[in-house]
Amino acid sequence: IPKKPAEPSVPPQAPAASASKKTPAPSASKKAPAPSGQKTVPAAPGPKKAPAASASKKTPAPSGQKTVPAAPGPKKAATASGPKKAPASSPPKPAKAADPASVMERLGLGVHTIMLDPGHGGKDPGCLANKLVEKDFTLDMAKRIGALLEKKGFAVLYTRSGDTFISLADRPDLANKERADLFISLHLNANPDASVRGLETYYLSEARTGDAAKVAARENGVSLQNISDLQVILTDLMLSAKLKESRSLARCVQQAVLGGLREAGLSIGNGGVRSAPFYVLMGTRMPAVLVEFGYATNAREAANLLSEKFLQRQAEGVVNGILAYKEQLAKSMR
Repeated sequence: IPKKPAEPSVPPQAPAASASKKTPAPSASKKAPAPSGQKTVPAAPGPKKAPAASASKKTPAPSGQKTVPAAPGPKKAATASGPKKAPASSPPKPAKAADPASVMERLGLGVHTIMLDPGHGGKDPGCLANKLVEKDFTLDMAKRIGALLEKKGFAVLYTRSGDTFISLADRPDLANKERADLFISLHLNANPDASVRGLETYYLSEARTGDAAKVAARENGVSLQNISDLQVILTDLMLSAKLKESRSLARCVQQAVLGGLREAGLSIGNGGVRSAPFYVLMGTRMPAVLVEFGYATNAREAANLLSEKFLQRQAEGVVNGILAYKEQLAKSMR
């Protein structure tokens, strides 16, 4: 009998109590003070979950806050490329495109007033040969050209409208005072060699050939030796921009006059575009050219210069040359 009481199942109940250990499943509570009396305290591991909230660095860790990920929204706001695009659109590059224009190109686009200068006049008859009187020829040509220009909408001015004498120095001054946009001086040519012929258009510069120097000396009324002195003065007077535009105008006029005559079945020699130090072109503040419509000393050319049809075609050619020049400048500004 005494052995029976030694067998009481009490000890087995103790292990049964271990089943309660399952309830606080976290046996890790052993890390907490071992006293089993606090096994009911295992709720304390809750704080361990709380520190697990330290994963808040990953804000989404707390499952209850999975909806919080909307927080990255501000990141998108921060990364909003919108502001980056705004500065990208800031460059007003078109403004730079307008910079390259030269002053003379801007002036060319405003071609409205043209000063025509009939060469010689009054006590100065100009060249006399083969029934041609230069001062009369140039005045007639100026009126023809002027009438055509007015039909195209240009304002036309004349250095002289009758048989009056005007000095070479006063002619460019008149153009400057009236603020003309172009200055075109009209002349007839002459040469001791009667075989020389042809249309020539000049712009202000140093004479590049002996023939150009001779023409300049005759028109200026000075000796050939004095032309070299003029060339020295030109160094200070010439503006590269005006020179460039004057050369361009001379080319347009020369080509248009020659082209118009050929279309009409008429012919004239092509003396080309040349540069020379003409007094009448000095001091002008606008593109300026001098047109020699042919040689009065050449019999064949003189006969053409007395022809109504020939004269009208030449006048039309000058106008077409001016229009071509203006269009050329307009294209260069686009």
